[in-house]
Amino acid sequence: MDRALIDLGSNSIRLSVYKCEEDRITGIFNEKEFAGLAGYVTDGVLQPAGIQKACSVINGFKDTASRFVDPSGISVFATASLRNIKNRDEAVKIIAEETLLVPDVLDGEEEAGLGFIGASDFIKSDDGIMIDIGGASTELVLFREKKAEQLVSLPIGCLNLSLGHIARIIPTERECRRMNADIAKRFSDIPWAKGVRFRNLSGIGGTLRAALRLSRVLFDSPYKENTIDADRVGELIKLLKSNRSNLYHTVYRAIPERLMTISAGLAVLRHAIEAFGCETVSVSKNGLREGYLTEKVLKKTKKHVVEQANE
Repeated sequence: MDRALIDLGSNSIRLSVYKCEEDRITGIFNEKEFAGLAGYVTDGVLQPAGIQKACSVINGFKDTASRFVDPSGISVFATASLRNIKNRDEAVKIIAEETLLVPDVLDGEEEAGLGFIGASDFIKSDDGIMIDIGGASTELVLFREKKAEQLVSLPIGCLNLSLGHIARIIPTERECRRMNADIAKRFSDIPWAKGVRFRNLSGIGGTLRAALRLSRVLFDSPYKENTIDADRVGELIKLLKSNRSNLYHTVYRAIPERLMTISAGLAVLRHAIEAFGCETVSVSKNGLREGYLTEKVLKKTKKHVVEQANE
């Protein structure tokens, strides 16, 4: 049976459809909408407009998914978008009533672990660190011998950092200092991070893919290359702070949906690079959705996922 997943994130909501065969899982359709649910949160409460936005997007995606799969083959899961709000039970209830789909709200460590499972075919090293910078949280996995050893979810992401620290598209020096202090504090709270060093950082998720696209465009990197040199991340941050209008035209063409949040996302990425002494960042096409599909929907131990061409 083919399957459709709706990933209810704090920044974007995504629909992914997969053709599921006995020994092969192939992505056949992908669509996303930047709903910005974190922007509807006030004092920790997801406002009614945000809940209705989630319902509207889910129902639209349900209609789209019905062209590919039976209704019973559609699943919805949520990350920090619902996990971090005070009215989670109320939001889940309303979404279930209005969409007839009950969101599976993942806790932070579960999200990190499923992301690692989804990217496991891509990650070539036996030992290392994996990062996923979302809209309202950042997940980190320390893995050894290809097994997750430590998992943590930090309550910072590209969207809530942008909303909390940046007044306009381009952060000021003062805003950067405050944002970086916030990020540094969160990283300092990771109990197992001290002294951990790896040459390569494995990355998944939309922020990392956007950073890769931007690096390709601004530094004329080969399109098929999936690795960013660590020093290029610092260069990207400096370029974005330069306030050159022609540069932002290029950025908008490369990653239009990430224009408002890329500065914060790159700031988190740079902190991870510095915290773990990384020299390169390798970006995976597969991640949380593929891990969720494999582990929680199909309950398979082996998989082969081909990412959607329009990712």
